[in-house]
Amino acid sequence: MVGFDAEDNGRLDGWDWIVGSRYMADNLDITPDGMILADMVGDADQQLYYEGNSTVVLREAIWQVAADLGYSSFIPRQRFTVLDDHVPFIQKGIPAVDMIDLDYPYWHTTADTLDKISTASLETVGRTVQEWLLLGTPGLPQPEVLRRTFLPRIVRNQGT
Repeated sequence: MVGFDAEDNGRLDGWDWIVGSRYMADNLDITPDGMILADMVGDADQQLYYEGNSTVVLREAIWQVAADLGYSSFIPRQRFTVLDDHVPFIQKGIPAVDMIDLDYPYWHTTADTLDKISTASLETVGRTVQEWLLLGTPGLPQPEVLRRTFLPRIVRNQGT
């Protein structure tokens, strides 16, 4: 899990975007099998549409996991294409998906405060990613032995 700094410039002229993720993607010691970006996922009225720059097979696999869990906030239709922290990884050939709710009315306002965060929405995203891991990361190319044995044991042993 990584938290990126300098992702958003608040639409200020002359300031670059996605600085932290670009730096990381350019300086990886080990190439990850994939990348999931959870960006602005705490909205109480969560609506997570397909994002257009995301790796199609990975995004479809994750949205299917959410559907299987009964989460209707993952909407399997593309509505947005955004330059976000997943793009530098895609440019390096690493499958990546952006889970983002761009209908958040408080984005880039002083009203974007902690009282607007929904723990239920955060749990929806967290449980979806957790289940995706337990299922062996469908949508990512990985050795069969890793998908079947090693990864699920690690995740299950984390007290979940």
